[in-house]
Amino acid sequence: MVILYHPIHFITIISTTNMKKYIFLLFAVLLFACGKKTETDSHEHEAASNQTTLFTDSTEFYVEYSELVKGKEASFLVHTTRLSSYKPYTSGKVTVQVGESSVTASKPEEPGIFHLKLTPKESGHSDLIIIFESDTVKQCIDIEEKEHSHEAEAKEIGNEEHNHAAEEEGGHEGHNHAAEAPKSGLIRFTKEQAWKSNFMVKEIIPQQFAAVINTSGEMLSMPGEKQNVAAKTSGIVLFATKNLVQGSHVTKGQLLFTISGQDLTDNNIGVRFSEARNRFLQSKSEYDRHKQLYNERIISEKQFIESQSRYHIDSISYYALSNSTSQNGLRIYAPLSGYLHELNISEGQYIQTGDLLATISTNQTILLRADLPQQYYLQLNMIETANFRPAYSEKTYTVNELKGRILARGASVAENNHYMPVYFEVKNDGSLLEGAFAEFYLITHSQTEQLAVPNSAIVEEQGVYYVYVQETGEAYSKRTVTLGQSNGLETMILSGLEAHERVVTQGTTLIKTASMSTSVGAHNHQH
Repeated sequence: MVILYHPIHFITIISTTNMKKYIFLLFAVLLFACGKKTETDSHEHEAASNQTTLFTDSTEFYVEYSELVKGKEASFLVHTTRLSSYKPYTSGKVTVQVGESSVTASKPEEPGIFHLKLTPKESGHSDLIIIFESDTVKQCIDIEEKEHSHEAEAKEIGNEEHNHAAEEEGGHEGHNHAAEAPKSGLIRFTKEQAWKSNFMVKEIIPQQFAAVINTSGEMLSMPGEKQNVAAKTSGIVLFATKNLVQGSHVTKGQLLFTISGQDLTDNNIGVRFSEARNRFLQSKSEYDRHKQLYNERIISEKQFIESQSRYHIDSISYYALSNSTSQNGLRIYAPLSGYLHELNISEGQYIQTGDLLATISTNQTILLRADLPQQYYLQLNMIETANFRPAYSEKTYTVNELKGRILARGASVAENNHYMPVYFEVKNDGSLLEGAFAEFYLITHSQTEQLAVPNSAIVEEQGVYYVYVQETGEAYSKRTVTLGQSNGLETMILSGLEAHERVVTQGTTLIKTASMSTSVGAHNHQH
């Protein structure tokens, strides 16, 4: 079977009354003699002799249709794919017009697939119009303009006469990779296969790509985000709960430890508390008695002031201990909410005043330290942000997505250190591990316009790198590319890829598997 690819004029109309989208695919069809036809498929439609693929900003249309001959029934298969998810449209309607003849499918026969049959009233050079209506997309495409700028120009078109006028003026072929002649060695991967899998295709457009410096570093705790818990007296440490281990979550004010004097004879906190309580009770009693005597002019003012002073001192000492001390010992509470970063003592251990018991970290803000080699000193002030990949993860994070910012750039090299530190502050989304090492991609403000693809699109085989390029709606080619710099998320393509080509960014393994068993030849589409 001979497959023909025809020039296409594509116009979109937005209805201002019902705000529904009408996408017009206009095909200038020049009929050619076709070879032997294949058998009909499961829908018993005649095998398509023509195929074309067309894109808008939000939708991919893959259309298969048989030759248009006067008085002869023609079959149409219109595949509609939502580019944002690369899944089929599950609603909407399609109308096919050939001259004065038209037919409408009010809903897809299968998700994303509209099957229509129409008998043209004339053959030869005809205008073929495919109208797709959806209430989820509102845009207008001017193909002639898009061919030169690769950008969609939005405009409202008021009537059908304007549509045909635009068609007549637009003498250039639209941006349509499928209109190219078929290439040998293409890999077939049907729309149904793509829709049922984790698959995505992206148009590669030149973009500003910043210079990147690759280095390593560490994820640390921010100053103020970590607090030490120290012993305020000597004694034996008793844990408040048996579940208190490193990594445990604690809340502010939670009881952590009790420091007990037990049978200690020296510096026994229990004895100190009892003594402070007795002094307080004694001085309070004396103060109350002297106050009454002073009011009756029986004692001097000097005696009353001395009694009042002792009472105030003893009350301060007593209440300071009573807030955290009982006869069982001194209670230690968590100063903030967070996680036990370090636990420095064990149950029953004797500690001295000032000894470090534990360290609590909020783990909410992380300090990133990237170690910049000295040879990049002249580029130090050009660093604006960074991407980083922790050693324990395959995911690359950006400082911006974690609401971070650059804090400081090291202006000197410390003794016995060959690197200049660059510090960033980021919010921890719960997946960052304090103390872990990371690979950093330091991004500068020096930018050039380059082609770049997501790292997920790149396939490596024995040191050679490939991407899979969509050539038509269901045909892909394996393309060797030369890689440039990477920012951890995307990699610059130096050669092997042209602007506005569409590259598989998710599902490369599926295409690779399909390449081992299929190739594009005569088309026999089964639905």
